[in-house]
Amino acid sequence: MSSLLRHNEDAGGIPALASIPSPQSPDYDWVLVSGFIVILTQVGFAFIGAGSVRYKNSQSVVIKVFLGLFLTVLIWWLFGYGFSFGDDFQTKFLGGTKLAGAKWEATAYGNDYTNFVFRASGAAVGTAILAGAAAERMTFLGWSIFSVLYSGFIYAGLTHWTLAAGWLSTLGYKDFSGAGVVFFAAGVAGLILTVLLKPRKARFDNGATLDFNRHSPLYIGFGSLLVLAGWLFYNGGVVSQGAKTQYVQGLVAVNTLIAGASGGFFSYVIRHFQYGTSNLAALSRGVLCGLVAVSAAADDMKPWTAFLYGAIAALIYSFLAKVMPAAHIDDPAEVVSVYFGSGFIGIVLSALFDTKAGAFYGFGAKLLGKQFLGLLIIFAWVAFFTLIILLAFKGFGILRIDAETENVGIDKSLCLGEAIVFANQVDEVPLVQQTELGNLRSSQLGSGLRSGFK
Repeated sequence: MSSLLRHNEDAGGIPALASIPSPQSPDYDWVLVSGFIVILTQVGFAFIGAGSVRYKNSQSVVIKVFLGLFLTVLIWWLFGYGFSFGDDFQTKFLGGTKLAGAKWEATAYGNDYTNFVFRASGAAVGTAILAGAAAERMTFLGWSIFSVLYSGFIYAGLTHWTLAAGWLSTLGYKDFSGAGVVFFAAGVAGLILTVLLKPRKARFDNGATLDFNRHSPLYIGFGSLLVLAGWLFYNGGVVSQGAKTQYVQGLVAVNTLIAGASGGFFSYVIRHFQYGTSNLAALSRGVLCGLVAVSAAADDMKPWTAFLYGAIAALIYSFLAKVMPAAHIDDPAEVVSVYFGSGFIGIVLSALFDTKAGAFYGFGAKLLGKQFLGLLIIFAWVAFFTLIILLAFKGFGILRIDAETENVGIDKSLCLGEAIVFANQVDEVPLVQQTELGNLRSSQLGSGLRSGFK
């Protein structure tokens, strides 16, 4: 098998080493621009989250996404960046320097300012994903505190461990741009979050008449396309930070695009065979699955492998999307099905298809064991602290919204009204003290109009 794959080098695979350009220094301008674009993916995640929930809660999801972004930026400036990239004084746990911008440098050997923009925007991606897991149930206060602790401590710790000199990397764990430390970790936290929040009221009750369908598959579709575009810059920015070659920059973009397309296509096909319908949400989420999976090794795989990553990730997503409701786990944005499953399989597949260390390229199965160990460590770290934090929230009564707010809708109860107010809604007519029909208030006038009063 390994000899066959090696022989395929000249058939559209990675060219011979002699033809690859020599490494260049990091392109900090490109990294900075990539950071800007990655921040714009927040719009995509907001669309996805808002479209995945009931209309009465759609605005609240967008608020949670944006709150998560701003709080992540602030906590990363204060602590997260230092925890991730500061000197750990040989403890191998967390960095202790570069806190709150102290002693940041911009030289030919490193640029903390550019690095902060890119890395903070990446941290905010994980927070945006978790906003979907918190949808329709979590309080704003609980969400705000959790997003700070998750991005500034839980995720920052994983980032420090997987740097070039991080202890997890020195064990041999490989993760190109975060299939494990960003997306699998978010899936783990999302699983703990949605389980502790418990299902939405009457979600799995027998004979329940409430409608729990997502209110806008269109939003999910538009959002996934925005995220796909931003993901090209996300993975591309990682390449430049590693001072890879221009060739690898293009390879990463091709692999990212192919994996996303493959994931979307196969998710659509699988759902069509399951139910005989065309499902825009499944198509869109399949794209995300492919993007997550390929992030494990987009710089060290062939394009046909990226196609395979997307297909397998879509298959796992389709399976989990059926298992989760069957297990009465309520996950409106399907965070666990998309990110937990795809992040996991991406890391595992990289142990097989990585051209520089994979088993199918003659390097043995050592990397497979290291990848499983890395996933186990990530799971334990994220699950433990997420569980402790959320149980504390539950004890203080700031985890889940009250029953009345859930019945009415978070938007009406806490967000000054629903996301969109239509001009032709009679109930939204401003208060009228004097009209040509007499001294009628708007509520009385509306009632008359609805009953045929002219």
